[in-house]
Amino acid sequence: MIFSILMITIDTLRADHLGCYGYQRETSPHLDALAREAILFRRAYSPCSYTLPVHASIMTGKYVPHHSVGYRQGDGKMDPDREVTLAEILLSLGWSTAAFVSCAVLDASRGLSQGFVLYDDEMTRGEENRPHELVRDGPLTTARALAWLKDNTGKPFFVWIHYFDVHGPYIQPAPFNTFFRPEDYGKRPLLLPVVNEGEAGGIPRYQLLADDSDGVAKHQHDVRFYLARYDCGIRYQDHIVGDLFQTLKEMGLWDELMIIVTADHGEALGENGVYFYHGLTLTPDQIHVPLITKMPRSIGPAGVQVDVPVSTVDIMPTVLELLGFDCSRMALDGLPLQFALTRPDLLAQRAVHSDLKCQGALICGKELHLWPRTSTICSPGYLYNPSLVFEETKIYLF
Repeated sequence: MIFSILMITIDTLRADHLGCYGYQRETSPHLDALAREAILFRRAYSPCSYTLPVHASIMTGKYVPHHSVGYRQGDGKMDPDREVTLAEILLSLGWSTAAFVSCAVLDASRGLSQGFVLYDDEMTRGEENRPHELVRDGPLTTARALAWLKDNTGKPFFVWIHYFDVHGPYIQPAPFNTFFRPEDYGKRPLLLPVVNEGEAGGIPRYQLLADDSDGVAKHQHDVRFYLARYDCGIRYQDHIVGDLFQTLKEMGLWDELMIIVTADHGEALGENGVYFYHGLTLTPDQIHVPLITKMPRSIGPAGVQVDVPVSTVDIMPTVLELLGFDCSRMALDGLPLQFALTRPDLLAQRAVHSDLKCQGALICGKELHLWPRTSTICSPGYLYNPSLVFEETKIYLF
């Protein structure tokens, strides 16, 4: 079976802030519409809460401890002698391959370019509060991807698009920056101090923004402001994705295209005293991610919701299984998501893993089990919630 594949990863996107996952604010009309003609995995979990290790897991079908990037974010690099990626396999089978990423932590030097004939990692600006952190705005990434698609539709393709527009600092162009208001998130301000990256109990320094809605620019310490702006970022990202989807329909690619939308991780919005940050824990706010899979119309199904725990390491074996590729001899941790429809008992019985260097997590049924990996404190943020490090913790999922 031959069809083209588009995989979209949206950085820092919590599942529970999308309408199709039950969120009451209108953050995601285009993704919600996609979900209505797709398979929506309600309980998808990320194998880590850092960007680079997660994408390595998605591309290799392996949990973080099993691939060559491991837990490393800042200096991680995939070993081409150890790994076989989804893109490499598809390229060998005759697919055109291209990737378009939106932050420097995923640049080609990290090894994720394996198997992509084109790996577009040209960043265009620095972050607002960290100019050394290079990024590219979503509309520019979309334009690059569409330009490639218009010249490469003669044979099946695998395209990966990574977006960074939800990630902090939460800055969006008008009118999206005022789509939600701080007053919608509580009647009274909740003021917090500024803290360094990795610390809990305050606004991370790199997130600090000025609010000039009253005509006077001032640094904002109100939690409600950042909650609103996080949702504004989702609405802006949804708009960008919506424009991409509309163009794909106009190009006549939509009906027989497999589209996979997911996220690398979520974002803490006050849970466990952590505000507007990720990578500190493996709690649901940081690892429960969306996973929406639109199948080619000739394959189906559509409008289905799945309620068993799955992982984004399942994406690679899912695609290979659909293509009839025998991956039984590959050391993959993921399982084909088709089992969610044909053998839900098989997926329901397994434990889904997530890993940090300092913490491990297992999702079993309706429970998430956390445990420490070391007696040392790996981040100052843990000081504010030592139970997440030094004691085993059970969280009930709903």
